[in-house]
Formats: sequence, structure tokens, C-alpha cells
Amino acid sequence: MRKRVFSIIFMLIIWSVIVPTFPIFISAAIKLDGKENEINNLKMSALTEITTQIVINDLPSSPANWIWAKGQGYCTGSGTLSDPYIISELFFNNSSFSQNQLVIEHSRKYFIIRDCEFKGHNQFAGIKLFNTTNGVITENMMHPLTGVLVWLSNASYNVIQNNNASGGYFYGVLIEGSGEGPGGSTRMNTVTDNLITHNGDAGIKFVYWFVTHNVVSDNLIFNNTIGIDMGTSANNNTITGNQIGNSSSIGLIISNVCRYNEIYENCFFTNGLHASDYGLNNSWDDGARGNYWDNYTGLDTDNDGIGDVPYNISGFGGAQDNFPLVSCPTPTSSPPEVPGYDVFLLLFAGVASIIGIIFMSSKKKIKY
Repeated sequence: MRKRVFSIIFMLIIWSVIVPTFPIFISAAIKLDGKENEINNLKMSALTEITTQIVINDLPSSPANWIWAKGQGYCTGSGTLSDPYIISELFFNNSSFSQNQLVIEHSRKYFIIRDCEFKGHNQFAGIKLFNTTNGVITENMMHPLTGVLVWLSNASYNVIQNNNASGGYFYGVLIEGSGEGPGGSTRMNTVTDNLITHNGDAGIKFVYWFVTHNVVSDNLIFNNTIGIDMGTSANNNTITGNQIGNSSSIGLIISNVCRYNEIYENCFFTNGLHASDYGLNNSWDDGARGNYWDNYTGLDTDNDGIGDVPYNISGFGGAQDNFPLVSCPTPTSSPPEVPGYDVFLLLFAGVASIIGIIFMSSKKKIKY
């Protein structure tokens, strides 16, 4: 009897530790282009928990500017290239139904947001940059069902790198134009080396007008409804080196009035549909190398790694990948079914617990 009680207690202890962490996305090591990029762990013991929205408005007339933020202890540094403002090791846990977690607007200072966690309402973002430049957002994590990890709106010259933008109710990264003409565009941002999985809509979403000259590179984009969704008037952007797989709807879609985007050296596999192009003059190769498509049926008779016939892209654009790759240029291991979580550990614990109970029960039967 004691042994049976012990085995049940043992099982409950294991599951009490593991099961509550199941929806939390712990770190994942991403192998991209031959290098390992470590995504930081969620740290539920983050130094400071923030339960209200923080808005840093750096207009000259604003009292809540960077100097104010530093005085509140939200950041360090001085905002220069050599000494940027740094926001780090904060857990943003604002349950408001009408607020983004951290907003930086009208800023031209240099700043870094790193090692932070964001848990918010599903309609809003962990980080929103509006009319802001010179930011680096790195090694941050979004809790499940927050709306989006990073929302760029009329924001340019920012870097989004090495984050876990997974489990968003809508998107991992949202790149939004202002609709105010080329002078108010969202341009020259870089989204690179991020883990972007299990988002309810798109992993990366381009929306509204004048989203131009942004680079999306070397990201691991798996298990989203849409991998990358390029909305109206997303022009002159570069999509390269990404792994785009297991999208339930489509891997990459280019909407109408999108022009002169370059898409090359990406790997498309096991998507509902790999890609569609409804725009104009978009290039699905760089003139020498295109993309890898796991359903490409052409031959490579000269063994140069390039398919002998083009790969047709669906949609009204009549686009083709003229130089389809016959192997993925940035091979990775299989994508995680649950981002950043070791599913095998969970299964092992469960199976071990059940076997333990069965074993102890069988011993009891034999004894009696």
C-alpha cells in the first residue's frame, strides 16, 4: 500500500512541475545558416514585474520621455550610439483589455530592449514602436495569446533579432505602414534570426501602405496560419534565408499593389500552399538563386543545385522562381511542435509515471 501511495505521489509531483509550464514557451536553440542562435529562457523570476502600461514619449513637450523613464528605473544609459538606453529583465504583466505593454513613440534616441517577457491581452502588443528609430529588440519572449510581440508602426531603422515571437493570438511581428505617404513610411527595419511559431494569423504581417525596404532574413517560421503575409503596397522589401514550414494556410502571400519585392534563398515545405503573388514585378530569385520548394518536380541535370525549369507561383502576378533550389540552403532540424518546449520530456515523464503505477500495482497483486 505504501508503495502504491508513493508511486501516485511521485506521479503528481512530476506533473505538478511539468504540466503548468506546458503553455509557457521556454528557450529554443535555432540552427540557421550554420550558426546557433540562443533564444533566452522565460524567467518567471525576472527582477521586476510591471503591471501597468509604460509609454515613453520623447517629444520635447512630453513629461514621460526617456529621462523620465530612467528616473523611474525602467532603463539605464544615455541614449547615444555608444551608450544606448537599455530596458532589460522586466516582466510586463498588464491584464488591461485596452493597452499595449511597452510603447515607445516619437523617439530618435538609441535604445535596446532585451531579456524581457510580455504577457498581455490578445488585441495588443508586447512592444509597440511608433514614429521611432534606432531601436534594437533582442532576446525577448511573448507569453501565449498576447496579440503580437513587436508592432512597428511608422517606425524605421530598427532591428528585431533573436526573439521568441511565438504563440501570438494574431502575429509574431507586425510591420505597419502609416498610410500618410512615403514621408511617413515604415522602412529599413531588419527582422532576423527570430523563432516565430504557432501564431494564430501570420508569423510576420505587413499591413497598410508604404512598408518599404525592410529585410526579413534567417527566421524560423513554423506552424502559423500564414508564414509571411505582405499586405497592400509593401514594396522593395527583401525576404531571404527564412525557413517557412507547416503553415496551415499559406507560406508566403503577396497582396495586390505590392511591387519590386525580392524573395530568394528561402525554404518552403509542408505548407497548405507554399506561395501566392498577386502583386507586380516581384522577384522570386536574385537572378542566380531562387528558393527551395519541397514539391518541386523538375530535374537538375547538370547538378549545379538549380532546377532546370522554373517553379510557378500561384496568383494573378504570373510570377516564377526562375532558379529553384533543389536543396534547402539553410538546413535545420525538425521544427518544434510546441515552440521552445521539450515535448519528449513531457511524454517521458508521463509514460514513466504510468509505468511506475502499473509496476507497483502488479507487484501488489503478486504479493497477495
